[in-house]
Amino acid sequence: MIRTLALGLLLLAASALPVAAEPALAAAVGSPDDVRQTVLVGPSGQLWEPDGSGTWTRRSAGGVAADVGGATRATGMGIVVAGRATPLYRREGDLWLSLRFGERGRTVVAAGPRAAVAVGRQVFIHSAGKWKRVGATVRPPLALWAGSDTKIYAASDTGVLRLAGGGFVAHAPTPITGFGTGAGAAPWAIATDGGVLDVTTKRLHHPTAADGGAITAQLVTVAADGTVWVLGRTATGAAALAQLRKGAWTVAPSPPLAADDLPVVLAVDRAGSVLVATRAGAVHLGAADGTWKAGVLAEALPAARPGPAPARTR
Repeated sequence: MIRTLALGLLLLAASALPVAAEPALAAAVGSPDDVRQTVLVGPSGQLWEPDGSGTWTRRSAGGVAADVGGATRATGMGIVVAGRATPLYRREGDLWLSLRFGERGRTVVAAGPRAAVAVGRQVFIHSAGKWKRVGATVRPPLALWAGSDTKIYAASDTGVLRLAGGGFVAHAPTPITGFGTGAGAAPWAIATDGGVLDVTTKRLHHPTAADGGAITAQLVTVAADGTVWVLGRTATGAAALAQLRKGAWTVAPSPPLAADDLPVVLAVDRAGSVLVATRAGAVHLGAADGTWKAGVLAEALPAARPGPAPARTR
């Protein structure tokens, strides 16, 4: 009797503990011409597709057996996503199909204007309608950036590597956590100390907020016109947005991010409009004049049907 009562009290206490909310968003596939055309991607391959006016609608379930860590669009193939390890997945219609490269291991989707992936130590770029192996790293890369068939950078535990011939060589000794996104041709990265690295010049930047305090960078993106945008937090936890234009950093009005929410998407289009989306599913649209408005995530899922999950192997 005492044992049963103790077990019941334990279960009651466990049920009272706060449960962490499931993440709503994990990545995005952007449009350099209009951030309102960005496709938002959930952690299991859920797709929120834009209407171009600030509403994103999910019309199908996820179906990817992985925690999505990156997404890209390959010409003629559609959206490609990856989790921590093989396989990758590609979207065809309303299905996710596994995408295999004949390699196994850690998978990384490249940031930057070109579609590229790493599978284990092997790096592939999508060129002329097919995936082409371009080189191999000594160890599986932590992150990847691709601007062309030959302009490719990888992150290792010792810093940034660049493609040279069929392999990768040391480029910059600054440790980074990931590369910036965007259509701009210049690679940038988030340094482990919270700064941002200009990969080309190997210069480390530490932009400051309006109060003069340092911004700990969380995301960086490079617009098509070459402007660099950084989103991060100040020492007080407030969101901060800064841009580098013509060699000078300036502070921009920041989106109203919740203190406990993690931004996962930062995109800027040719008109200077900004999109910020968070792990919890908050979407913020910034106009070129610095004003912000909330985007909407909507659902229009079909009725549940019996049968296997939508992911397929082919």
